Amino acid sequence: MTYQELYQYAIFMLSRRDYGTTELQRRLARRIRESDREAQTVTDETCLPQVMEHLLENHYLDDNRTVYAFFRSYLNKSYGPLRIRQELRVKGFPSEIIERLFEEDETDWYTLCQEVHEKKFGTGKPKDFKEKAKQIRYLQYRGFTSDYINALF
Repeated sequence: MTYQELYQYAIFMLSRRDYGTTELQRRLARRIRESDREAQTVTDETCLPQVMEHLLENHYLDDNRTVYAFFRSYLNKSYGPLRIRQELRVKGFPSEIIERLFEEDETDWYTLCQEVHEKKFGTGKPKDFKEKAKQIRYLQYRGFTSDYINALF
């Protein structure tokens, strides 16, 4: 796979959605391995770093912009802080960027937890321990901390 082919593939990927630097690098490396295996060739090892550098220089890749977009997307899905952090880590964003984002954010997590609970279970109290445990598990799955969940009940 040549530099130009890899660069074109990267542009194609970025035209479909935003990627973090680490996530795109993994996808491109996998594409190189697959194309080398199919064509039984060996791609120049400096090709991938050059493509990544070129994308960063031209601001096609920007982790700060992308992490903020993903954060907003997960917030719109009503995920809690723990789940959002985990999703962003899986995508390969640096911890410093994630922590800075949470420090700057002014989301009222308790209110969001309450809204998610009311949307799923209504405003009534759980009837028994089994029902309460089910509701707690759901909120934990959504990424809310035990502090918010305990305050809710």
